[in-house]
Amino acid sequence: MKPPTPPARSLLRGTLAVVAAGLAALLPAAGTASATPLTGKAQRTVTTADGDTFRLRLKATPVVLPATGGTVHVRGAGYNRTQGILLAFCVIPDGVEVGDPSTYTTLPGPCLGGREAQDGSSRRITDTGVGTPGVTLPYEDGGGFRTTLNLRPEIADGKVCGRTVRCAVVTRADFAATNVRLYDQYIPVHFAPSGAEAGAAGTTAGTTPRP
Repeated sequence: MKPPTPPARSLLRGTLAVVAAGLAALLPAAGTASATPLTGKAQRTVTTADGDTFRLRLKATPVVLPATGGTVHVRGAGYNRTQGILLAFCVIPDGVEVGDPSTYTTLPGPCLGGREAQDGSSRRITDTGVGTPGVTLPYEDGGGFRTTLNLRPEIADGKVCGRTVRCAVVTRADFAATNVRLYDQYIPVHFAPSGAEAGAAGTTAGTTPRP
């Protein structure tokens, strides 16, 4: 006697369960470096004392780097061209909640040193300042800019990203207006654990387009 044929709905549920199990085996566990988004974004709308409003937008790719560091491509738009900014890799101050500008009350820092044109970790964006070509850059149309930063996890002695401090690609008003917090933005950056470095680097190189 032939066994009864299972209903089509039961077969479908079984197939879906097998597919789900297969995907779970292939996908990285939550919380691992390779599960972190490769592109970070930040934005805020600010109004100056003169009543001018600016919608600041910042993007960095990738935001997951090998344990030893790497290059991040950064783009910005909507910034106030009459105010220069510093683009750098800095410690996120205690009390700052990324994404909540009301908590941006403290100067970001310390920041990773290095202002070399080719391999530095900071840039000054300004239309009025004079500086080293490749380090001091003019704004593009619409208050935009695009450049690269070379980052490593050790910001300073005792300040290691992901171990002792939180770190981010940041913008802030430049040295002419250090106390102005209107232009503070943060995009957190993470470094893969040493054991996952090869996998994280391969993922970054294989799937992350240049902004």
